[in-house]
Amino acid sequence: MQARMIGLALSLAVGCPAFGQTVSITESIREGDCFRVVATTSLTGTLKVSRDGKSTPLKIAAKNEHDFFERVLETNKGLIQKSARYYQTAHSRATVDGAAVDRTIAADHRLIVAQRPGDSLFCFAPAGPLSRSELEVVSEHFDTLHLTGLLPAKEVRVGDTWKLESSVAQSLCLFDGLISHELKATLKEATASSATVVLEGIAKGIENGAMATLTISATVQLDLTKKRIVAVEWKQKDVRDQGPASPAAEIDSLTTLKRELLAAEPEQLLVGKLATIPTGTDIPVVMKSLLHKDPRGRFQFLHERDWQLVGQTEYHVLMRLLDRGDFVAQATITHWKNAGAGKHLATDEFEKLVESGTGWKQERILERGEVPTDGGRWIYRVSASGELEGSKVVQNFYVVASPNGEQMILTFTMRPNNTDRLGTRDLAIVNAVDFITK
Repeated sequence: MQARMIGLALSLAVGCPAFGQTVSITESIREGDCFRVVATTSLTGTLKVSRDGKSTPLKIAAKNEHDFFERVLETNKGLIQKSARYYQTAHSRATVDGAAVDRTIAADHRLIVAQRPGDSLFCFAPAGPLSRSELEVVSEHFDTLHLTGLLPAKEVRVGDTWKLESSVAQSLCLFDGLISHELKATLKEATASSATVVLEGIAKGIENGAMATLTISATVQLDLTKKRIVAVEWKQKDVRDQGPASPAAEIDSLTTLKRELLAAEPEQLLVGKLATIPTGTDIPVVMKSLLHKDPRGRFQFLHERDWQLVGQTEYHVLMRLLDRGDFVAQATITHWKNAGAGKHLATDEFEKLVESGTGWKQERILERGEVPTDGGRWIYRVSASGELEGSKVVQNFYVVASPNGEQMILTFTMRPNNTDRLGTRDLAIVNAVDFITK
């Protein structure tokens, strides 16, 4: 009996750190490391939208599934600065107020680059511009770039607690800007082969111009024989104010993540297959832009990411420009009737049309005239000041016509003090309009 007790004591001594003994749970990241990440997120909650001047709650439920290989391309201070991801699965299925919303990525956009050139996550496809929905699918799941920032930079004991670096908190919370946070991690358990870290606290930040408060409770599992994070369970309560491009919301979500260091490079992420990825942070404009396609296949256009899609009907596209979270301008893009080959709206007819807009009281024409363009297209612009539904605004109106007589009317609306902030970003969209020939 005594021998058995001694044997048990020895096995416990080997299997667990001695009381008060420190343990290293730091993970070292190196360029060229390759991982497989499988993440599933389930969420339920309520969106609060304005209808007829009243706040109306809409129920939302969603399940997001992601399975991707990730190759580390650049590191900085122990964190991943840039990685290449190949998505085997990237799917979001949601139900909003009873309506199904299904989003995924195109086959030629499975290779995605994720990087943090500044404070915010930036994802793009080397193959060409993503759509807004594709961007959301690959950039709004649990982000692994700063995952190792959950761990302390020094040895700790079971029960020790540390506060996350602000940059790590902002990354893991997917904030555009961090206001404050009290996210603290604790080493809960440790043996010779594994460790468990728990994370709890509240973080406040800005996303898409809206204030968000997150209450987080997470568990992180480590394989100490490999010095790697292998699993994460992330529970989050999300309370968001209404923003210029998003409704108020209260969301509860649960993410489970499995992570494996691969012994061999995945075929899809071999160095030779990453030759199209630009080095550094100088990304070609076409990769940085987003592509909006008309659901009926009549037109498409590229636009900067700061333009947020907020509404769409059979004839109209409604977008809002956010600059560092500030609402700058609104764009209304309307498909117009075909004028016939070689024809377009007469300039006086167009000017009368824009002057008579609903709720619009035009006061002064600031500028009018044709806009130089190419491809045989014709563009005419009218810029005017006045009142729109009682508010002082400036509106830039454009009509774009193709050689075949296809037409679009684009209206950009802003407060007078925002004209300089809009700059030429309206012209960038106007010149990017592409009529699709059937």
